[in-house]
Amino acid sequence: MDEHRQRTPGLVASERSRSSRDSRSPDAELRRQVRSIHWLILAAISLLSVGCASMNDNHYYAGHIPGGYNAPPNTNPQSIDFAQLSGTATDSDVIAKGDVVNVEIAASVSAKDIFSYSVRVRDDGHADLPLIGPVRMAGLSLADADATLTQVCVSRNLYRAPKVNVTIRKRKTNRILVVGGVKDPGVKEIPVAESDLLSILFYAGGLADDAGANIEIRNVLSREETMNEAIAADGTRGGITQTGYSSSGYVPRSVKIDLVSAAQSGANDYFVGDRGVVVVEKSEPKAVTVTGLVRRPGRVEFPKGEDLRLLDAISLSGYTSSQVANKVFIIRQPTPEAKSIVIEANLSKASHDPRHNVRLAHGDIVKVEHTFATMLMEAAQLIRVGVSGSLNPLF
Repeated sequence: MDEHRQRTPGLVASERSRSSRDSRSPDAELRRQVRSIHWLILAAISLLSVGCASMNDNHYYAGHIPGGYNAPPNTNPQSIDFAQLSGTATDSDVIAKGDVVNVEIAASVSAKDIFSYSVRVRDDGHADLPLIGPVRMAGLSLADADATLTQVCVSRNLYRAPKVNVTIRKRKTNRILVVGGVKDPGVKEIPVAESDLLSILFYAGGLADDAGANIEIRNVLSREETMNEAIAADGTRGGITQTGYSSSGYVPRSVKIDLVSAAQSGANDYFVGDRGVVVVEKSEPKAVTVTGLVRRPGRVEFPKGEDLRLLDAISLSGYTSSQVANKVFIIRQPTPEAKSIVIEANLSKASHDPRHNVRLAHGDIVKVEHTFATMLMEAAQLIRVGVSGSLNPLF
């Protein structure tokens, strides 16, 4: 009995040592890895099921996205046909209010009978001409001004057959501040007749490389206009958002212009008055965030003035890190106030059908998701690595 008691601790220690060796054997290690992978697959299936159950609200499929949630085209303002934005008041020979004109009247062939003087066109559009009196000049071309003065001289019995020559001696200019995405910002002295948007952009050196498509024009009110100004509700027309109106309701004092829409509609009534301000939007580079099963997750920028589509973003991220990865969720927030939506896409379908190659919007989050197939692929790789590691000691 005493001998049995003395030998028992030795047997116990021997069994523990054998059990420890068995637990470190390749077969035991392989069994542990298989059990771990088994639980990993079960957990993945559970997570994927929960994920699918939670995607019912605001969940859409590529190729069936409602119109209000589609990404807008990524346009380049420098490629716009700006000729559509030129105003009708850009003719160089049209007399404007505030211009100084030179009038020359030849009453006969004698040099002594040639009268020449300069006058300024008043704000009411008339010019006070010596011996002739007030004559409306604003809005007339130089040729029309010649004909008008000739007719006035004859009708008022001042000259029988005068020869009239009207020239513009000095243009009235508007001082306009141009800021934002232009190459040469600052205060520009621009003739009144050339104070349309296209000419103003030309005087400011054109659009800069970082210019956006949105422009705001702010015209300054006189004291009388300020007292009588009637602010109306916001409205849109031809790419313009009108934020304020004069009391007569015709000339908007502050307008926001979408250059793309404005050029397409052919609108050309963008006039800036004296001390007006033109603000050209500066745009940050557009980008999306790509996460999940890609080789280089992170920020992906749009090409300048070009659309970025789903396959483009995946390619720029080094493509997928799993050969069987196919399911993609695109998380999009159409406006800061709107609720986010989820667009489910399929990479295989996107490579064959342009409708499934979703056009991305600035700020989208593109996530390449785990699926049962990707989990099985990872499990197979783990088993292969585990078996290789377990067999190495045998060799």
